[in-house]
Amino acid sequence: MDFWIRLKKEIKAKNTTQEWIAGQIGVPFGTFRKWMTRKTYPNLKEGTEIAKLLGTSAEYLITGIELEGLDNSEQKLINAYRKLSSTEKENALLAINAWADKK
Repeated sequence: MDFWIRLKKEIKAKNTTQEWIAGQIGVPFGTFRKWMTRKTYPNLKEGTEIAKLLGTSAEYLITGIELEGLDNSEQKLINAYRKLSSTEKENALLAINAWADKK
């Protein structure tokens, strides 16, 4: 399975449309349609935004490799962490480590 098949699968699984995703990332639907027909490709920023909208990772869309061994709540935590700024990530790690040290 390649990027395009995984992308179509995720769009269907999330019960959304190509039109909606195109609007959310600010590209004309015609551009998105060209991506889906493999005539052109999204850039890195657009690809990452698509993955976030679909609640998955760019790594999964590109490689097909999922975060193995993680349940849904753990995957959501990782995806939420990835959306944080570098300062927010540092603070989150400090809080998690402090909490884990108490256990």
